[in-house]
Amino acid sequence: MKFYSILLALTLSLIAGEIDPKVFKSLKMLDQPHIAITKAYDHGLIYELTLEISSPRGTQKTKAYVTKNKKVVLLGDALDAATGESIKRPLDMTKIRKNADLIYGTGSKEYIVFTDPECPACVKFEKTWPSIEKGVKLYVYFMPLSQHRNAIQMSYHVMKQKDQKAKAKAVLDMAHGDRSFERLTMTQQIHELFGKKISENQALANEFEVRGTPAVFDTKGNSVGWPRPGQ
Repeated sequence: MKFYSILLALTLSLIAGEIDPKVFKSLKMLDQPHIAITKAYDHGLIYELTLEISSPRGTQKTKAYVTKNKKVVLLGDALDAATGESIKRPLDMTKIRKNADLIYGTGSKEYIVFTDPECPACVKFEKTWPSIEKGVKLYVYFMPLSQHRNAIQMSYHVMKQKDQKAKAKAVLDMAHGDRSFERLTMTQQIHELFGKKISENQALANEFEVRGTPAVFDTKGNSVGWPRPGQ
């Protein structure tokens, strides 16, 4: 199946409500063994679906939009005709704030950050944090990448610190070459304590369609440039 972006010229309500995705299995196009409808949202004038499409190359996650009469299915992105912005379901910022591995900064501009502490680009970004901490509040989620052999241990090292100040210090120290993380013994207990959280972080990153780190988003779910978000 070929995927492409479609600009939907409709003025849409931005208040999304999650609904049962099973009701869309009545659509012949989507009632296929290789298509799983994992989530569905009601945007007011249109439905948004999250699809997982299986193929010999693996599973691909994409979005589809269904008109209210359920006669038209569009693959790709939908745009709000009034603003030109992609239609996105509202983020549960209360949950995102609560579940962050690290909260950094005291500013009013809030951002969600996915980072790998061994990623060179992430290290470059992290070194800028002290210069922006008074203007931003970063909700940091660790997303250790498989190609970085120390990334999980480095993430656990931060996550085990006693408070936000200690966690921030650990991140910044590692960004400047500190290797205290090597003293962390990677026991089964440590993996059980933090491994589930890393898996949850990856699931959240998938919802944001993160493809690499660092990845920075605003509270509307829009991708933001770094190393100086909001500047």
